Amino acid sequence: MKKKLMIIIVVLLTIAFNVFSQSNEKIELTNYSGKLKQIAGNWFLNTGEDIVELSLAPDEFLKDNNIELTSKMEVSLNGIMQEDELVVHSFIIDGNEFKIRDESGKALWKIKPYYVIPDKCIGCRLCVSPCPQGAITMVKGIAVIDADKCDGDGICVLGDGKRYKGCPVDAIKQVK
Repeated sequence: MKKKLMIIIVVLLTIAFNVFSQSNEKIELTNYSGKLKQIAGNWFLNTGEDIVELSLAPDEFLKDNNIELTSKMEVSLNGIMQEDELVVHSFIIDGNEFKIRDESGKALWKIKPYYVIPDKCIGCRLCVSPCPQGAITMVKGIAVIDADKCDGDGICVLGDGKRYKGCPVDAIKQVK
């Protein structure tokens, strides 16, 4: 009985700590300027002093919002550095601002995650390692996609452009 009570207290303290430690402060954004460069499907910003990888919105969101990026394009960005990547909140291209995240850093696009049709999955595991988000795991011999981790990039269906060509039995579909 004491063990259960201790577990409950620890869980409640953890929840309380998480609730009270969350801040409602506005994120401090930094401005960056330079030329864009695309390498192996990833975008980078050459500031003249450094080359920084960019975390952008999905291509579909950029296209839908008339944000056309090209290599060597001069841009100004607002964002926040996280580890070795610049999480972009907005672009300024030819004097026009394009927002891709809100003030708190939340994405303005809706992610359409993928899911597995269990009856079609043959348990080959080919889709597990190519997923850059680690969203695909195997459960009882069937691939399962964690929708909270899925970024909707479609590598599981379309392939990675290298050795993995996508699900061989068309068992993975995107939420509509």
